[in-house]
Amino acid sequence: MAGFEPIVPAGLKQLYETRSHAPGVRVNNLLFISGMLGRDSDLNVIAEPEAQLVQMFENMGMVLAEAGCAWSDVFELTGYFVNWQRDYPLFLEVRNRYIREPHPAMTMIGIAELARPGLICELKGSAVIPG
Repeated sequence: MAGFEPIVPAGLKQLYETRSHAPGVRVNNLLFISGMLGRDSDLNVIAEPEAQLVQMFENMGMVLAEAGCAWSDVFELTGYFVNWQRDYPLFLEVRNRYIREPHPAMTMIGIAELARPGLICELKGSAVIPG
C-alpha cells in the first residue's frame, strides 16, 4: 500500500516475518508503533515483571531508533494491563527510566488478557520523526 513505510529493526524482524505486522509504520513525519510486549528476539515471554517491562521499552526503543527518533519524540502512549493495580506503579518506574519531560499523552487500559500467558502489559505509541 502506498503512503506508508514499514519500520522493521533487526531485533524485531521475526515479528514482521512470522506475525505479519510491522513493528512500526512511518507516515510522512509520524511514526506509529505497534503494541510492544516484553518478549525477546525469539518472541519468548520474559517471566520476571520488571525485566518484562524493561524489554517492552527496549523493543519500542528499537523501533524509535530505526526510524531516527528518540524517546523525546514520543507524543502518545497507550498501555494495556492485565492487572492494572499491581503493575502500573512498576510500569511508571520503568517508563521514567526512558521518558522524561515533556511527558507524552497517555491512555492506560485494564484488560482480561494479552496474546500469550505471562504477559503483563502491551504498549503502543506515536512519535514525530525529526527532520
